[in-house]
Amino acid sequence: MKIAPLFAAAALILTLQTSHAITLLQVDDFENGTTDSWANGGSSQPLNITTGGPAGVNDNFLKITADGSGSLGRLTIFNRSQWIGDYVAAGVNEIDMDLENLGSVTLNIRLAFKSSTAGQTTPGYLSSAFSLPADSTWHHATFSITAANMIAFNSPAVFSTFMTNPAELRIINESGTSNLVGDPVVSQLGVDNIKAVPEPTAVAFLVGGFGALASWGVLRFARTH
Repeated sequence: MKIAPLFAAAALILTLQTSHAITLLQVDDFENGTTDSWANGGSSQPLNITTGGPAGVNDNFLKITADGSGSLGRLTIFNRSQWIGDYVAAGVNEIDMDLENLGSVTLNIRLAFKSSTAGQTTPGYLSSAFSLPADSTWHHATFSITAANMIAFNSPAVFSTFMTNPAELRIINESGTSNLVGDPVVSQLGVDNIKAVPEPTAVAFLVGGFGALASWGVLRFARTH
């Protein structure tokens, strides 16, 4: 068995992770007491709540409040820091998170990727909607961000090209697919454990590769002792 190629492949994956803002398996769990660079343009939104997340007491989460009008009228948060970069090179094609509807109406939560940070008509892509009932209960949501499952808005670049350098990731409440900023609503939303999930083939490769390394180590130990 040739071990060097396995080490080389693992090193390449680690290099790809560290050379882009988005990395495999990164998680925003808000336990650091901050918003982890998530914002919505308001001076007091969103808020880091110190207890009541999916794990219960002392589990921090992010809370967004919308009043249905003006700059705080939508349940929308965006990130221009650790959630931008080259998704293709990083091998991320799914984003998972925990969501809680603290309002009185059903929400339709989507991910939105924008090509620039300006304007409501900038091209981008929308995910399918996750229907979130108004039950004040945490639900685990999975968003596929593959070409087959994303909806183009306003003629963006081809998805595989677009996802090498999106300008912004948004979490929005939108019943339709007519914009990337979300619908006005009077409600509150809890968000926690936002996680970048790798491609299944990458996981299989890593598991297989490191499993082979472990097996090789055991055999070598047995032969020399």
